[in-house]
Amino acid sequence: MNYTKIEIEGNIIGLKFGMASFRYLQGKMIDGIAFDDNTLNEIGIAQILYSGYYNNCLIKEEIPSISFETFVDYIEKNLTNDLFLEEIKKVIIIWSESDFIKQTQQSDIKTEAKKKNIRGKK
Repeated sequence: MNYTKIEIEGNIIGLKFGMASFRYLQGKMIDGIAFDDNTLNEIGIAQILYSGYYNNCLIKEEIPSISFETFVDYIEKNLTNDLFLEEIKKVIIIWSESDFIKQTQQSDIKTEAKKKNIRGKK
């Protein structure tokens, strides 16, 4: 399933991961900004959550009313809360298992395999 809900500042919001959320993340998932040594940091987590919120708003034809800054503040405020971290892990799993992310990962694997085959031929 590509959809889940989270509570931010007392508001239950929907997160729908798909093509628009993937496009939003392109160029934002930069090492040193969104993650460090292949580990998501607070900015990367906020980007993923916001991408799902943004996509959900587009699908419902609503204008996003919650800023990216609110997502960052939400993450930073709760980084020491174990229940929060478990909830975030579940959201990240839903994102990583979304159909579009899986398709792009499979495409990346095929591209790498082709590059290896081309490098091996002379």
